[in-house]
This record gives sequence, C-alpha cells and structure tokens, in this order.
Amino acid sequence: MNQSDFIRTFKIMGKNSFDFFLGSGASVQAGIPTGGNLVWYFKQQIFCSNTNTSSEFMKDLQSKQVRIKLQNYFDSTLDNPPLWSPIEYAYYFEKCFPTSIAREKFIQDLVRDRKPSLGHLCLGHLMINGFVQSVWTTNFDSLVENGISMLSPTQSFKVHSSANQANATMTGDESFIKIYKLHGDYRYDKIKNTTQELQSLENLISDKFVRQINGKGIIVIGYSGSDESIMSELENNFESLKYGLIWMIQKGGEINERVRELMEKICQVNELSAIVEIDGFDEILYQCYQAVEISNELIDGQWKNFHKRKLPITFMAKHPDHFIKTNTFLAEEIPMCMSFQTDITSWKELRRVNVGNKIIAALYSGRIYCLENEEDINSVFKGHILSKIIEDSIPAKDLYRDNSIYIGMLYDLISDVLCRRKNIKPFDKLKFYLLNSRTEYMENYWKYDACEMYIHYENSKFYLSLLPTVYMEQKDGYKIEDTQKQTLINDIMSKLYNKQYNEKLYLWNNLLIVQNKEIIFEKKKFILRFSKVCLSSNGLDRKLSWPNIDSYQFEEPKMSFNVDKDDKKVTINQIKGLIAYAPIDVSFSKGIIRASIRISIIAPDQQVDKLISHLNRLKNKGTLKNSNDGFLQPYSGFESIYRRGLDIPDKDDKLRCLIYDEKKALAISRNAFVAMLKRGIDKIATNSLETDVLIIYIPNKFKRFREDIDGINDFNLHDAIKLYGTDKGVKIQFIEEKSINYYDNCKVMWGLSTSLYAKANGVLWHPAFFESDTAFVGISYAYSQKKGISIGCSQLFDCTGTGIRLIMRKIENPEFKGHNPYMKCDEARAVMSSLREQYYRSSPTQRLSRIVVHKTTPFTNEEIKGFTQALEGIDDIELLQIQELSPWRAIRFGERATDGAANFAIKRGTTIKVTDDSFLIWTHGTIQHEDLKGKMNYYKGGRGIPSPLLVRRYYGKASGETLVNEILMLTKMNWNSGDSLYKVLPVTLDFAKVLSRMSKQEEVIYNQAYDFRYFM
Repeated sequence: MNQSDFIRTFKIMGKNSFDFFLGSGASVQAGIPTGGNLVWYFKQQIFCSNTNTSSEFMKDLQSKQVRIKLQNYFDSTLDNPPLWSPIEYAYYFEKCFPTSIAREKFIQDLVRDRKPSLGHLCLGHLMINGFVQSVWTTNFDSLVENGISMLSPTQSFKVHSSANQANATMTGDESFIKIYKLHGDYRYDKIKNTTQELQSLENLISDKFVRQINGKGIIVIGYSGSDESIMSELENNFESLKYGLIWMIQKGGEINERVRELMEKICQVNELSAIVEIDGFDEILYQCYQAVEISNELIDGQWKNFHKRKLPITFMAKHPDHFIKTNTFLAEEIPMCMSFQTDITSWKELRRVNVGNKIIAALYSGRIYCLENEEDINSVFKGHILSKIIEDSIPAKDLYRDNSIYIGMLYDLISDVLCRRKNIKPFDKLKFYLLNSRTEYMENYWKYDACEMYIHYENSKFYLSLLPTVYMEQKDGYKIEDTQKQTLINDIMSKLYNKQYNEKLYLWNNLLIVQNKEIIFEKKKFILRFSKVCLSSNGLDRKLSWPNIDSYQFEEPKMSFNVDKDDKKVTINQIKGLIAYAPIDVSFSKGIIRASIRISIIAPDQQVDKLISHLNRLKNKGTLKNSNDGFLQPYSGFESIYRRGLDIPDKDDKLRCLIYDEKKALAISRNAFVAMLKRGIDKIATNSLETDVLIIYIPNKFKRFREDIDGINDFNLHDAIKLYGTDKGVKIQFIEEKSINYYDNCKVMWGLSTSLYAKANGVLWHPAFFESDTAFVGISYAYSQKKGISIGCSQLFDCTGTGIRLIMRKIENPEFKGHNPYMKCDEARAVMSSLREQYYRSSPTQRLSRIVVHKTTPFTNEEIKGFTQALEGIDDIELLQIQELSPWRAIRFGERATDGAANFAIKRGTTIKVTDDSFLIWTHGTIQHEDLKGKMNYYKGGRGIPSPLLVRRYYGKASGETLVNEILMLTKMNWNSGDSLYKVLPVTLDFAKVLSRMSKQEEVIYNQAYDFRYFM
C-alpha cells in the first residue's frame, strides 16, 4: 500500500475506524528528537565530557563521519551495547544522566513550551470531528493535547497516564476523545526511560489498550517498535484488529526484524494491514485532514495573516558619512492611456493591423491601450473598435509590473522620442548609443558610449534608471559574435573607476534633459516626465530640492576563531584569522589528537608527477602573493595554518593513487571516460576510511569530456562525478590544469587548502555574532530541457551559516510564471517539512525559534502557504527574495556633493531603503579596515561599478539591521572560496547555479537529503 492508497482507505472507512499510535518520530517536526537521535546526543555528551571536547566538535549528529568517530570511541570500551542494540536508548540515557531526577529534568526541559506542528493540528481536527477517538503514544510531550486546544479551546478530552491510572477504568467516558501516555506525561508522571522502567505497561492501561483496539484498526507513525511491553501487546492481540495494523515509516527508512515479523503475520490474516512509506508525520496527517473535507481556518488560513506576520522594514543604523548619488530618477508625471474593447485577440494580429504606423499600442484582456489621439486610433483600428474610446488609467494590480504592457508602452514612448534625435541610435532593447562618440578599441573594433534605460515600479511610483554601457562594432563591418561582443563589453565596463562611471552617467543625464528643466518624453498629449536630478542621499551641502532616498552604512562582519567567543580572536579578514588563531574547530577539540587529512588521487600517468608536486606545495611555507590584494596573505604551509597534517600519497601507492593511461583515455568516448572515473571512485569507496578527500585531476587535453557543447543533454562532468561520489560516500575535489599554471600560486594555495580542510569535515570560522535559535534556507529552481522536468533545490544552513543538508526534489506539478517554475502549496510544504526535520535530526536538542528563507524569484501565495504550514509552531518566519540583477547603481562622493565623485566605488554594506518591503544592499564594494589595507580602500577586483542586491520581504518581522547583517555575514560563509573575502551572494543562494546544473544529471537522487560538504 502506498501513501495515496492509504488516504483513499482512510477516507472510505469513515469515523472512528482507526486509533493512532504515535512514537517519537511524530514529534520531530515540533523540535522534539526521536529516541534514536537522542542516543547519539547522549553519546556526544558523554564523549565530549570524557575527552574535554566542545560539543561543536561533533555538532551534526546525522553526519556519517561524526557517528563513526563516536561509535569507535564507545566500541573501544568494554561493556557498552553494540550499535543499534534495542537497549542503547535506556543504557546511554542512564549513563549520561545517572539519576531519575536528572533524567526527568532533561525530558521536561526538552519538551517544555514546544508548539504543535501542522500534523498535530490536523490530528486534533480529526479528533474534534469524530474521525479519531483515541491516540496512544510513547511520547512525553503535550503536542496532541495542545493541537486540540489551539483549534478548539473548549473541547473536552481525557489524558490517561500513570499519574491517573484509576481513570482508565472509569465508565461513562466513551464520548470523550482520549490520549493515552504509555511512558508517562512529563507534567505529572515519573517518566519511563531506563531498561527496567520500559519493560511493562501499567496493568490498567494495558488492559484498556487491549479492549480499546478490539474491532478497530491502528495506524502507527514514528514508532520504532523497540519497547518490549508495547510489542508484546501488539503481538498477542493483533487478531482482534478488525481494520488491521498500518505501520508507517519514513520514505527510505527501515523497520526492525521484530516489526517485520509482526507485519508479515498480520498481513496474512488481514488485508487492510500494510507497511506504508510516507513523506513525514505532518504531510500524512495533512492529507488525512484534506480527505475528510471539513476545513479549518486556522490550518488553511493562518498564512494569510500578513498584518501580524509581515511588518514594514525599519532601519536605525548610522547614515554614510559621504554623499551618494544614484543612477535613478523619480517620475513626476506619467501618461494616461486611451483604450477600447476590440475583436483583436493576439499580439500577432495587433502588429499586423498596426504595421507601417507608429501608434504605441498594447493588447490586454480584450482591450487595446494606446498612447495616441482618438483620431489616429480610429484611422488605424477601424473595424476593430467595439466600444467607445476612453481615457483610461491602468489597473495597478494587473499592469504595474516590470514586464507589464504599460511599462512596455512607456519604453516605446522613450524610444520614439530618442530615435528622433540625430546623434542617438538604438540597438538591442532599450539601449542607445551616441554616433559622435566613436573611438578605436583593440585595433579591430569601434567603441561608442551607450546607455541602457530601465523603468521600474516601486511603492506606487515609477523610476527611470540609466545604465551606462558601450556599443561595439567591428571595423570590417562584419557582425561580432554575441558571446565575443559581451566579453568585450564586460572587459571595458569592468575597468571603469567610480569617477569615470559618474562622468558617463552625467553625460546621459544631460542628454535627456530638455531645455535645462527636466527629463521629458512627449508624444502629442502623452507625457512621461522625470525629475532632472537623480535620487541621492546624505551630503553636507545637499539642497532641499534634491529628491532624497534614505541610506545606511553597515560594518563589515567579523569572523570568530574560538568557540569560547574570545573577543581577541576575531577579525574581518578570515585568512589573517587562520594564520593568527587557527581554524575555530581547533578550539573545539583541545583534548583530541588531530589526524592528518588523507588525500587520494585519480590522475593520468603523464600528469601525476605534476599533480603531486602541486599538492606538496600545500605543505610549503613562504608562498608569496603575486598581487596587491589586501585580503590575501603569504601562504605559510598547511600544518602551520590548520594545525593538522596533510597526507598526500606518492604515485606508487596502489590504494590511494589511481593512475590511468592518458593516451588510451584520450581515444575513448566521454561515456567510457566517465565510467572509468566511476570505477576509480568505487575502488576508493571500498577503503573509504583511508580517504578524507579524493582529488581528480582534469588536464586541458580532456576538455571535450567536461560538458555538452550544445548544452541540450545537461551533462557536466564535474557535477555527474561529484554526485556519484556523494552516493558512494566519497568527497571529491577537482583540480584543473589552469589552476596549477595560475600566475598567483599564493591565491591557489589558499583556495585549495581551505576547500580541502572544509571537505574533510573541518570548521574554518564562525561569525562573531549570531543567534543560536536561527536557521537559514536557500530555495532555487532548475529546468531540465532533456528530462522535461522542473527541480526544486533547497539548502539548509545552521545559525552560523554552515551548510548542513541539501535536497533536490522533482516538482511534479509546477506552476510557471514566465519561464520560471514555482511550487504549488503541497510541494512547498513537503520541501520545507523535510528541511525542518533534517535540522532537528542533525541538532536534536537545539531549539529553533526563527527560520529565514532566501529565494532568487518572488514568493507566490502557494509557496507562502506551503512554507508557513510546514513551519507551524515557529513564530518567526522570514521569506526574502534576493535578486542579484537590479537596475540600481550608486556613485560614492566625498562628504559634499561638490567634492566630486570619489575614485573608489561605493562602500560594501551600503544599504538604501526603497519601500517598506524592500531595500538595496551592496555586498560588493570598498572596505576601509586595518585588517585589509588600513585607511586605504580595499576593493575586490580593483575596478568596476558594483551592483546591489535587491531584497524584498514577503513575510517576516525582523528589523532591517538584522536582515542586512545576516546577509553580509552569509556572504563570508562559502568555504569553497576561502581565497576571497566575500561572495556577492549569501551562501544560501551562492550554490544555486551549481545545484541547478547538478540537479539535471543522471546521477542525482531526488528527495534524498545530502550532506552539504559533498557539494563544496
């Protein structure tokens, strides 16, 4: 029986046919760990206490490497039960907390104030409406009771446990819904946890269990079957179950042998009995809730509560100490439209009717909108006008979008006006160049000053942004290939200084001003007018007439290199921190001998010596940098920096250095080459404990193996092999020939060494400031043309921005807006439920009070509903769209506007509030700090004009300071780029492009939670 079969069965059986039996797995999404997860927590606590080690050393208790280390420790000590023994929970609980008082206090602290998840609300709804009368549970918490009370505060129910055994024999209570606590209630009982305590049910509750299940069915969720007392009752009484025993397990999970034998017996005598794989407790209960077709506003409608859940973004930060000029102008007048009903039904037909005319027109919902007078409209559209022509405003809800027909008409108006000027010529969409600005470039090309114009709508206002660029022509008159043209443009624009960019912006600003008064685009009575002065901020000499926009300056986040939060061991420069203080995980494990990182290699025979020589440079001290980068420091050797050795094999090591014939490899097909690499990974995997990181070397000669030239088949060698290695438990680092030959060997050493250290489960640094009860999620999408499917990629990060898990899920029924896929409510809920469960499984006792979701595209109502349903019980949810490409730019000046534009770009951390729901943040920009270039400006890359991220809030209540500081912090948490001070995107989204490619590979396993480090 699958999940869908069960739902149909549950629906047809009607009211009070089944009792539910809940184990600890039913409470995971409310933040209460399973018994199995607690076993690892107890082991962690005992290990850390005995070895004087911080629990941060083994923080991720779902990690295979962490579990191996812990189990090896306990296996080395006599008398401990073997792994997965049924007595592990009771044994390690008693060993961790020897007294019953301490054990009860631990449980009380663990379950206190936990809020019901969506599944508990749905179960409460089923009980209130008579579909389920009794719930049996081994759990100590009050989540089921609280779920009932949240939906119906006056609903009566009875709770039976050892504290009120006498009530279990009472008569006259059949009308009440009941909850039976088989191991006790944390509020009243002596809780059962040790081996002796778990041996038997109290006689009265046991008798009630036998009588109650007679003539019914039982649905078991989240229970492992490890209690002798409960399993005995089921084994002895299963024949009395009229509607069978349905045992639910998590997809991909397994049942123990005793449960398997029980289910085989009952399935032989009862056809309704089955083992059912489910997506999770919340998901299956929500489907049960939907099946009974009785809606509840709290369950279905709480996500709409925007007035409480979405607050205006406010800032209290300091303002910049200099004048800031943007490239954006505020509209002072926009044209009304003329409109009429029409029988024209397509844009193609509209263009045919309008051919040869210069009428600015658009089709929308059976009407044509025009920027033209009535006489010309009648002339052109004669025979297609079905109503009176009226002057009409555009419905903001429908048309005021970046891609709306109204903005399209405004673009047409701008183009119509500018194309009438002799010195301006259009190219591409909304780009114009100056004919008299031609200069020579690189002997073969002509270069022209150009500008792209971008209209956008924010907070009921229209804006015009000017983006200076260049137009390129080949001297011989031939067309420049598109890729080559963009390369030339990027090369030119990336070399501009702040002052030069301001000069170009000033040029186009003046060109657009009419009669020294304003920027105006006019056609007959239709006028689009912008202020002639751009939006700006601050400045000691600013005039009151200048349009103002509020800006703020945030400091560069500091990184910490000591778990005890030693204020002296912090710096904004991560590389300086590593050199001075060592990675932060050195402070986790002062009592542990740090083993060398073991490297294995796959390389062609003619290249292996060069590769090994390159790797051995990682051990060398005194590698100087070949650039004036204020961030990079001389590389001083792996062991000196990381306080851990690097074990590199020699080429005669048959186990860890796999060499293949380069000439033969060049002669084979791509598929054969991939298969050869996979065989090598298989060999390494058979001795996986001997390898921390596998290095695969790809020389330039193998370029044809890397990816499809046409891109149709989605193939990417790097991604396919990494995914295969992930499935085999092998972390892989690719090295290409270009990195070995790179001019700045110091930069290469830093990038490679930080990546190897992180892949080998190392923790390099933490933010100096973070909230421990916060988690971060990144959501992105991909579309595979070959497979014809959309994939949702979700990534989970802890409070420090350290990657934990990622899940790639095939979207069964995507909703498309333009070319972008989006999840419907059910899939959004399932994705977020999986991530929430993964968080609690990796950190069983960590409370989660706030979760921040980053996404590159807007959040739809379907997604908001699904995400917030999955996060029921977490009050502080933040849904943020972070858009990398935005039309906004800003120019940094001195303290006064009259000081002129500065040479260097705007400062990193500059933030401009656009609306109550949105702001711009420059994650790329200049920094002045003693850990970089002192009073001089450090600017990553040296030149070019940085563009900001545009951040929009769809849900949440945090202050602007919190949101900006988190984003800035997360730009410094990509350990795969340790040779760089920061990335432009936060780490939550920085992997999005990589995951987009990976999700299309044949090797991917959808709906599986991957350890994040395999993808670094």
